[in-house]
Amino acid sequence: MGDEVSRQIRLPTGAEWEKAARGTKGLIYPYGNEFDPAKGNTDETGIGQTSAVGLLPDGASPYGVLDMSGNVWEWCLTAWADEYQHPGMNDPEGDARRVLRGGSWSFDRHDARAAYRFRSNPFNRFIYSGFRVVLGGVPS
Repeated sequence: MGDEVSRQIRLPTGAEWEKAARGTKGLIYPYGNEFDPAKGNTDETGIGQTSAVGLLPDGASPYGVLDMSGNVWEWCLTAWADEYQHPGMNDPEGDARRVLRGGSWSFDRHDARAAYRFRSNPFNRFIYSGFRVVLGGVPS
């Protein structure tokens, strides 16, 4: 049973991350369509570093997910493609560049939009990146 459970803990796909951030109305930011520096830890907020999850509770997405706008760029399972592809390539193996979402404390409002995508190689580590996990099998 232990192996079955651990295999189901993974990074979200780019599409899953975006749905959790935008909801069914396709919001620009997880908390609405107008930027508000009090609702996400971006450069404009002025914190200047990562913050504890939940520090800005008014920035929650329609599903109640916190810190999806700013704080840290979040790694996604989806391999990077210049053009957005749904469902994308979600094979966790290999060293292909991966999608990052959400912006960070050191980037501005443009990068904190729920639809914005960034990319990096999976072996890169930065002070402005992190991750969240989901529980479930990889969508086909």
